[in-house]
Formats: sequence, C-alpha cells, structure tokens
Amino acid sequence: MKDGASSEQTRAFVIEAFRRTLMDKESTDYSIRAYALTLPGESTLAEQQDVVDPVAIRKARGTVKKDIARTLQTELKSMYDELTESMKDEEFKVDATSVGKRRLRNVLLEYLCSIKETPEEQKSAAALATAHFEAASGMTDKMAGLQTLSSMDGEGASARDAALEKFYEDANGDALVLNKWFSVQALADLPDVLDRVKALTKHPDFTLTNPNRCRSLISAFTMNSAPFNDESGAGYEFLGALTVDLDKLNPQISSRTAGSLIQWKRYDEKRGALMKAELEKLVSITPISDDLFEVVSRGLK
Repeated sequence: MKDGASSEQTRAFVIEAFRRTLMDKESTDYSIRAYALTLPGESTLAEQQDVVDPVAIRKARGTVKKDIARTLQTELKSMYDELTESMKDEEFKVDATSVGKRRLRNVLLEYLCSIKETPEEQKSAAALATAHFEAASGMTDKMAGLQTLSSMDGEGASARDAALEKFYEDANGDALVLNKWFSVQALADLPDVLDRVKALTKHPDFTLTNPNRCRSLISAFTMNSAPFNDESGAGYEFLGALTVDLDKLNPQISSRTAGSLIQWKRYDEKRGALMKAELEKLVSITPISDDLFEVVSRGLK
C-alpha cells in the first residue's frame, strides 16, 4: 500500500474513533472520554523521535488537531453546548461526574478554538473562549479559557489581552494565582512569545529572588518547546544570560534552569551546537556555583 493511501486510511480511522467517542451517549465516564479525545503531548511525541525537531512536532500535532476539529466541528460544538447547558445551574462539585464533565468540556473547547485561520474564525474562537473564561465557576475552567485565549492572535488579540488583564486584577496579589498568570503567557503559542517573556521579567511582580516565580515564567518557557528551541538560538541565549544572573542569587535554581540545555545531543546538529555553546559559556563564568558547574560540566560530556 502506498504511503498516501496508508495515511488517509489512518486519518479515517482516527476521525471515526473520535466521532464514536463524541457520540457515545451510553458512557457516563466523562473523564475517560476526555482522555480518549486528547492528542499525545509534544513531549510525548518528542520521546518517540531519535532526533527531536520541536517546531515540526508542534506543526504536525497542530495540523492533526485542526483536521479533527474541522471534520467534527458540528459534533464537537454539540457536545460542548450540551455539557454547558447541563452544568449551567449546577453548584460547583468535585465528584467524579462533575470533574469529568469539566475536563471533557475543556478538551472540546481546545479543539473548537483551534479553528482560527480566518479573521472571522479568530473572532468566533475568541468569543467562545471568552464566554468560557467569564462563566467559569472554578479555577480549572477559568484556566482552560485563559490558556486558550493566551494563544489568540489577529482578531483574537484584544480578547486575549482583556482576559489576561482581568485575571491579573482578580488575582489581587495572590502569589499562587499570579504564578499561573505568568505561566500561561510563557506557554502561549505565539510567534513573539520570547519577547513577551522578556518583557515579563521586567514586570513589578516578577523577581529572580522568588524560586516559584522563576519556575512559573522561566521554566515554563523552556517547556514551550517550539519557541524555546527556535533554530535561531534566541531562546537558549536568553536562558543562558538569565542563568548567569540567577547563579548569583540561587544556585539551586540556576542549576535546574541550566538543565534545560543539557539534552543538546537529542536535537539536530544546528540546535545542538547552539545549546552546547550556551553550556560552554556557563561553565566558564567566574565565579560559578558548585551546583551550576556540576550540571553544565556533566552536560558537556
């Protein structure tokens, strides 16, 4: 069988499996359905590759998600609306059924809002995510809406900015909630996310002396694999410079941060060389903490 025919057969199988999961009215385990409809994450897909290309992985995963969303848009929206209606007048509960409903509804939101190629689609996706965000009765739903909005661009940019501002205001200085606010922006799928992260390091509520705040922004960005591993090396350079500053304040955090560079052998030659170059810069700084030296010297072997 030719590769093209095989790929189309696989696509048809996946689409039908997703359709059946969506239309299964007998299943009352909403969490299982949510997991069944969730695509493997980028890190899981990367583990299957001998040479990791984060940009290609994100593009491929995004293409599959959009294909499923467009093909099953009617079914996805119908189930989303059905869950929204059934939960509308319910009190917030943490029983298995309620948790499962929220989980499934959030997965459906992600699919529906992945359809955003045209200006009209961007407006529609932003409106749906905004309604989800504003109607949320708990942090799980609110974060699902905010995460979706955080990656909105074009006609959805104003809705994104408004939601981020509202979430920040509602946080009212709560450290844990502010950590979520920083993380959701660091993990956004936007072309200028590195510039946004750099700007956030200058935010009044960010400080390198707070380990949790560092993790919420800097470590979160390193987990945003495609922009962090941009082939320009800008993400590595940013992390390297920040690690130097961190090492003067908290060697334990600086060594953990540098750990994001030590897997350089798993990447293509260009990315690997750029990551290794940052490690070589770090190992030569003076003074350098024992913690950081141990990590980077081991990473260079």
